[in-house]
Amino acid sequence: MTQLRAMIAGGRSLLSGRQAFVRSGLWSLVLRVAGLVSGFALGVLLARMLGPAQFGIYGLITTVAAVGMTIAQLGTPQLAVRELSVRSAGGDWAGARAIIRQFAIAATVAGVAIGLVALGGAALAGASAFDLTLVAQGAILTLLTAHTGLIAAELRGLGALLKGQSMDITVRPALAFLIVAALLLAGSRMTAQVALTIQNAVTLGAAAVSALWLWRMVPRGTSAGPRVPWLRAALPLGAVDVLRQFDGSYGVVLVGWLSSGVELGVFRVAVACAVLAAMPVTIFHILLAPTLSRLHAAGNRAEIQRLLTWTAAAMSGVMLPVAIAAWFIGKPLVALVFGAAYADAWLPLFLLTLAQLIYAAFGMGPILLAMCDGERDLIRIYLIAVGTAVLAAIPMTMAWGGAGAAAGPLVSASLIGLMSRRYARRELGVEIMAVPARSGAPA
Repeated sequence: MTQLRAMIAGGRSLLSGRQAFVRSGLWSLVLRVAGLVSGFALGVLLARMLGPAQFGIYGLITTVAAVGMTIAQLGTPQLAVRELSVRSAGGDWAGARAIIRQFAIAATVAGVAIGLVALGGAALAGASAFDLTLVAQGAILTLLTAHTGLIAAELRGLGALLKGQSMDITVRPALAFLIVAALLLAGSRMTAQVALTIQNAVTLGAAAVSALWLWRMVPRGTSAGPRVPWLRAALPLGAVDVLRQFDGSYGVVLVGWLSSGVELGVFRVAVACAVLAAMPVTIFHILLAPTLSRLHAAGNRAEIQRLLTWTAAAMSGVMLPVAIAAWFIGKPLVALVFGAAYADAWLPLFLLTLAQLIYAAFGMGPILLAMCDGERDLIRIYLIAVGTAVLAAIPMTMAWGGAGAAAGPLVSASLIGLMSRRYARRELGVEIMAVPARSGAPA
């Protein structure tokens, strides 16, 4: 009887946890859809107001700033989620304050250093005064987005999942869209400089509000604890973030390098649509990363296995119809939304969506490694997977343009999933896919 009551209580706890996850997931879905819609609308407005040349400059600066942001963060966001979730659960607020302070200093120093290197390099290359101002705008954007993303991760680590997504994902693009729309209605002239200034202003506001939320979440009167050694664990995570960022952007570089300008525009539409298609996988990873960290710290392998199994099944179940829809209705849908000139984006879009389906089939694989002290193995996995994908994508892009570049992520997604699964089974004794666990692993 006691064992039966324990099983019932455990079932209720698991059901309650999943109901909370569903609620958080729905709100995360709302936030991300709103952010993506705002981002799409902002892109349409800027493209029409700036024209191809200026819009190209704006896109180049923001893309490079995104890579610079990832480098400047030094892997701190994922480590912040992992460490703060554990320390807050254990009431170690002094340690939490120490981590927040150290990560802020590190991101600032790295961001400033990247900006100075960029400005120095541009000056040595003989850039004009106008070009230097654009580089300066990009350097500022790099620093601000690095802090915005870091603070958002710290909020998620402390359990504020919605606050940890709202400012960076939703409010920032929505506010930028409203400002640009207001300027359009006012008849103001838009340039790449003005667009970048708007981005910097709204990012600064998002960072300030997020920092205020973070300050209020840590109990007052708590002084920062002693310095926490973090660089050894963070740098591999930072390298993985850079590789992940590169994994999502090298296709654009290859198409721009090896194909035509028209092909690049079509491929960029496919990439933008693929971001929307991959949203369910992203939401699962963001919501469940802190839970994986806490379960690993507690040594609860049985609960980790249950979590991995049902999330892999759910992610695959969501992504399968998305991939099917991309194949059957992708072409008319892209033509309807973006215009007939972009209809050929459907094939790259299908291939990118198929890569996300493969990624979903391996569930929480790479996130499991990041949250369970497997960061060094994770960087090796990404180096092999992304390197192989790029080498495979080069000849395919030369032969088939955007469709060839979109085939590269199929290679990286498969290798990342397979190698993450091997690590999980060997080191943690768990199965990341929605299949029966191997003999000896927790069911």
